[in-house]
Amino acid sequence: MHKNKTPQNKFTRRLSPLAGGLLLLIQLVIAGSSAQAQDDAITIRAGRLLDGIGGVRENVTITIADSRIVRIDNSSGPYTYDFSDKTVLPGMIDTHIHIGAHFNSMGRYGPEPGQTSEQTLLYAAENAYLTLMAGFTTVQSVGSSMDKDLRDAIARGILPGPRLLTSLDPIRVNTGTPAQLREVVRQRQADGADVIKMFASASIRDGGIQVMSDAQIQAVCGEANALGLRTIVHAYGTEAITTAIEAGCTQIEHGNRYSDDVIDLMTERGTYYDPHLGLLYANYFDNRAKFIGIGNYTEAGFAAMEEARVIGYDTFKRTLELGDVKIVYGTDALAGSHGMNAEELIYRVQEGGQDRMAAIISATSLAAEALGLGEEIGTVQPGFQADLVAIDGDPLEDITALRNVAFVMKDGVVYKNF
Repeated sequence: MHKNKTPQNKFTRRLSPLAGGLLLLIQLVIAGSSAQAQDDAITIRAGRLLDGIGGVRENVTITIADSRIVRIDNSSGPYTYDFSDKTVLPGMIDTHIHIGAHFNSMGRYGPEPGQTSEQTLLYAAENAYLTLMAGFTTVQSVGSSMDKDLRDAIARGILPGPRLLTSLDPIRVNTGTPAQLREVVRQRQADGADVIKMFASASIRDGGIQVMSDAQIQAVCGEANALGLRTIVHAYGTEAITTAIEAGCTQIEHGNRYSDDVIDLMTERGTYYDPHLGLLYANYFDNRAKFIGIGNYTEAGFAAMEEARVIGYDTFKRTLELGDVKIVYGTDALAGSHGMNAEELIYRVQEGGQDRMAAIISATSLAAEALGLGEEIGTVQPGFQADLVAIDGDPLEDITALRNVAFVMKDGVVYKNF
C-alpha cells in the first residue's frame, strides 16, 4: 500500500507546538509500518514533468523501484498514481534553514525558561514535518549540534522529515585563532558535520561588517577544503565576500550588498550564492512582536533589515543582469517560516525578476549540486533517488502554483497524497 504516513489536518495545525509534537509521535507509532521500503514497482503518470535541469515533458510515466527512478517513458496504465492533471517535479531543496528555531508557548522566539532539550527537539521534529509536507525533501540546517540527532532519526526511515544535512554548531570570530579554527574544523568533521558554517560578518541588524579576520576565514575554508568538506559563509559586503571567495569557500549566504567585481569573481570561481530576499524579512516583519526585544531584534535592528531588504533586491537584479553566478536556493527559514519554504521562490520571481525555470532549477538540480548530491537527487532521471512532488497548476505559468503541493515522495516512500 502507498498511503500518507502522517496526514496533515486542520486539527494538528491548531495544536500548540509541543502538543503537536506529541501527537506526531503517536501518529508515527500507528503509521510506522507503512514506512517500509516498497519492493513492487510504483508508476506515476505525470501530465507535465519538470525534470529539474530545464527539461519539460508532457504525459509521461515514471517507474520507481527500490527507492530509485528506473524508467521514464510513455507506457500506459494502470498507474499507481495518476497525476495526469498535475505537474511533477523533483523534491525541492532548501540549502539554508534552522530546523529547530521556533516560537515557544509564551509566543516568543526561542526556548522559554526551563525548556528541556527533549522539548526543543520536538519542535524541530514538527518543523521537519511541515517542511516535508511543503514539498521540500532535502534541507541543510546550519546552526545547532542538536540537528545531528534529528538528521539520524529521519535517516532511519520512520520519522517523517526531509533528508537533513547539518553543520552542527557554527564557527564565529571568537571561536579561536587560525590554528585553533583548523582544529575546530577537524573536530566538526569527527563529530559528523556535513558542512562547515562560518559567520564572517556580523548580523545585518548590527551593520553586517566583516568581523572575522582574513586569516581566520582562510584557515576555516582552507582546512575544510583539505578535508573534503564544504563551507557556507554568512557574509555581507564586498570585503568579506571577496575574502571568502578567494579563500576557496563553497557558498556565500545573504551577500546583500557587493560590487560588480564580486559578481565577476563568483562567476569566475564557480562560487555558489544563496541570497535571501523576501521570506526572511516578511517573516520577521509579520512576527515582529515575537522577536522584538530579544538580543539585536531592536527598533534599530528592524530598521536595518528594512533597508537590507530593499538593497537586496537591487543587488539580486544586478547579479542576474551582469553575471553567470550559480544562484542556489535557500530561505534561512526559522521560527514562523517552516513549511513556507516555497515562498522565497515566489519572491525571487515576482519581485526579483528571476526566470521561473531558473528559480526551479536553483531549488532542485543546482541546489543538489551545491550540497554535493548532484548525482543522487534534484533531477527526475533514471538512476536518481525517487524524490518527487506533484502540484496543482503549472509553475512555469504561475510560480505560486508551488504552494499547491498535493503529493510528496521521498526515497520512493509516499508521505503526502491529497
